[in-house]
Formats: sequence, structure tokens, C-alpha cells
Amino acid sequence: MTIKETVLISGGVGVLGQSYAKILEEDGYEIVVIDKQEPAGKDCHGQFFQCDITDEKQVAELGKLFKNRGMTVYGLINNASCQPPGFAEELENYSSETFKRVLEVNLLGSFLLTKAVIPLMKKRKRGSIINIGSIQGVVAPTFAIYEGTKITSPLVYAVAKAGIIHFCKWIAARYGQYNIRCNAVSPGGLCDSQKGGSKFAEVYSSRTPLGRMVSSSEVAELVRFLISDKSNYITGQNILIDGGWTIY
Repeated sequence: MTIKETVLISGGVGVLGQSYAKILEEDGYEIVVIDKQEPAGKDCHGQFFQCDITDEKQVAELGKLFKNRGMTVYGLINNASCQPPGFAEELENYSSETFKRVLEVNLLGSFLLTKAVIPLMKKRKRGSIINIGSIQGVVAPTFAIYEGTKITSPLVYAVAKAGIIHFCKWIAARYGQYNIRCNAVSPGGLCDSQKGGSKFAEVYSSRTPLGRMVSSSEVAELVRFLISDKSNYITGQNILIDGGWTIY
């Protein structure tokens, strides 16, 4: 009997997390979705594990559970992010608690999960880690597109996503000798997860060479490729899926 290889997805019950889970299930992987909140509905792709990824003890227990179950952890998708109260405030009014929380979920959580799976991947000399970044971790926001909306791109989001992108380069350099790959995927504006309304989508799309926002299923196809053996010689890269937004 062939043992399924396991892929872990943090923030796995959200729109993007579920899009990855669905498409990777189709490819035969055993999917484990990790989230602090339980799935809202019954149609959750993947096996759900409740865990606060910023809690070192909870992540350590998760790692022990995988080891005890003999799970062949092959992939990790560091997808979790957050928008706590005060996320969209102006810098002058920004709370240090909000700033710290966003960094904790994006960076500390990704660090703890990666730390938990690296020994399992080293033992097998095989693994693929994908960090979900953003175009905002590569270029500065175009603030004009947020005028008249209730959303923005705060400093902490840009800092967190820039960090998660460089995170992958360090992991790729350190663990390539064990055949462990690590890449980042940086989407542009997501059409099925953005909260700016139709006017924002219209303005955003008008400034994109392909004239539209990206869908979660399109991001998932790129993740599918980077998890698979078809990308065996790709590591340490940040791949932008932004319809050409960042070429200007």
C-alpha cells in the first residue's frame, strides 16, 4: 500500500487555505489544515487540527502528534495571516499590540511550524515548503487605490510579507543539502477574498496589465506546481502572481 505524503497548511480554513487543500487533495496528498478557528461549515477540505501557531507549546505538541502517527510530512504551506482590531489604522495611531500580533502570526507562527517539520524532512531528505507572501512585500503600496474605501495596506503587513519572502531564501540556502526546497508565492489583489468592494476591484483591475484581480484557484495552481516534483530544481524563489502589477 502506498503511504500518502502529508502537506500541512496553516490558516487552512480560509479562502486561500481551502483552495490549496482542495487542489492538493486531488493530487493524492494527505492534507492537514491548521487553524486557530474551527471551520465554519462541514465542507472542509483536509483533516483539521486546531492550533494557535504562535503558541510554542501547541506547535510542539502538534509536531509530536505527527511523529507518533508516523505521518510522512512532505510539504508545509505557511499561509496564516491575520487582521486584528486596528489593522487598518494610520501609522500615527497604530497600536504596538496590533503590530506585534500581525508579526507573530506571519513570522513567529511560520518559524515555529517550519522548526517542527524540518527534522521530519531532514530524516527523509525530501520536502517542499511554501511561504505565502504578497506583492506588498516586494513593492510599496499604491495608496491612491484605497481612497474612499475602508481598507488599506498598513506598514506591518508589508514588513511581515517582506520577512516571509526572505525567510524562504534562508531556509532554501540552509537545507538544500537535505533536498528540502523552500519558495515564496506572492499574489496580487485576490478577487474572492478582498474586502474593498466592487469599486476597489474596478480601480485595482484598471491598473493591472491583465485587467483583473487574481483568483484563489489560480494561486493554488502555482502552489500545486511548487509542491510537486515538477519543480524539483526550484528553490529560494519568490514567484509573483500579480497579472503584471509589479512590472511598472
